Amino acid sequence: MARVSRKKPEPVEAVEADFYADPLVYDVLHKPGTTGDVAALRRMARRFLGAGEARRWLEPGCGTGRYCIALAAKGERCWGFDLRPEMVEFARSAARDAGAARRATFFTADMRTFDRGWAHGPVVDVAFNLINTLRHLSSDAAVKDHLCAVSRVLRPGGVYIVGLSLSDYGHEAPTEDVWQGRGRGLSVTQVVQYLPAPGGKGRGRAEQVISHMVVKRKGETRHVDSAYSLHAFDLAQWTRLVGQTPLRIEAVTDGEGGPATPAGAGYCVFVLRKPVGATARAPSG
Repeated sequence: MARVSRKKPEPVEAVEADFYADPLVYDVLHKPGTTGDVAALRRMARRFLGAGEARRWLEPGCGTGRYCIALAAKGERCWGFDLRPEMVEFARSAARDAGAARRATFFTADMRTFDRGWAHGPVVDVAFNLINTLRHLSSDAAVKDHLCAVSRVLRPGGVYIVGLSLSDYGHEAPTEDVWQGRGRGLSVTQVVQYLPAPGGKGRGRAEQVISHMVVKRKGETRHVDSAYSLHAFDLAQWTRLVGQTPLRIEAVTDGEGGPATPAGAGYCVFVLRKPVGATARAPSG
């Protein structure tokens, strides 16, 4: 009888944890697609601001700084901030490793109040916030505070590019996304389920998100379960809220920067403009 060789099973650890707790795992998972997203951002900057010299960019909620670092590699000047110090430290280290530290600056701040005492440079030309990062703010009031803070650091005529999934209350079914990334000794797969917000008057506007992530590293497998919520908007709610700030909706595009018409539920990119006649305030310091 032939001898059967059996591989030793990989150790498996199952935990409930914050999905954002490990910057390296987050960065490996989200790095794919960065080049294409940055190319789309630069196309939109040229379209809405015209051709010219390198822009000054700002990314609220920058996470591990992958977009800012990629923009800096193209000669752009970027500032990024995040609420989590561990993300900011990771971004700074990644910028140094990429030789981009002189053009990409990162700091810790809250999306609602980041402009208070900001001493990180002049008013910016383009701010951007993709893939529903803005929806981590849990109320209309918090989002309004954030949009007003962005408007205070944008130069007159500057734009804020916001990627947002709109809701269609009562007409949405639960959906699922699968994200995969590989690099730096890691293989990461995330399965994300989205449970639509009920919406309507008094019915709540929190979309529930359930994440199951499998992280493989050096022969070990780790299962990480987490859950969080995203603040929901239908088109009328989003349009009304923007109208309460100094910004104005200039255009709506798809993820590549092409024209789009928002209808019902779906992901769109809103280009918000600070009117030319508005007063600009340079960050203090």
